[in-house]
Amino acid sequence: MMDLRDTTIGERVMLMRRRRGLSQRDLAARAEMSPTTLNRLEQGLQSVYAERLATLARILDVSSDYLLGLPERGERNASSTASAHADAQSPIPRPKRQRTRKATPAAY
Repeated sequence: MMDLRDTTIGERVMLMRRRRGLSQRDLAARAEMSPTTLNRLEQGLQSVYAERLATLARILDVSSDYLLGLPERGERNASSTASAHADAQSPIPRPKRQRTRKATPAAY
């Protein structure tokens, strides 16, 4: 069975690398990684650690959220933003205090 990886990161790294006019060798050298590793990442065959993802995002001048395929701040749709705001405004119900009962003295 083939291991299927999410190719979003690799596709976006390749897209931004090409938009910046960088070769794989150039980007790999700047990110202090081998060109083979970068090639495998772009092909979706290699995973990436968070530190390396942050380095690539910084070099490519994008957010790590963009490389991960996550919505960035301000990109959420209006309904999710409105519901998140409404949730933040609603008071949190407090649990009712339970009374503690005093122990009844045992009759001998």
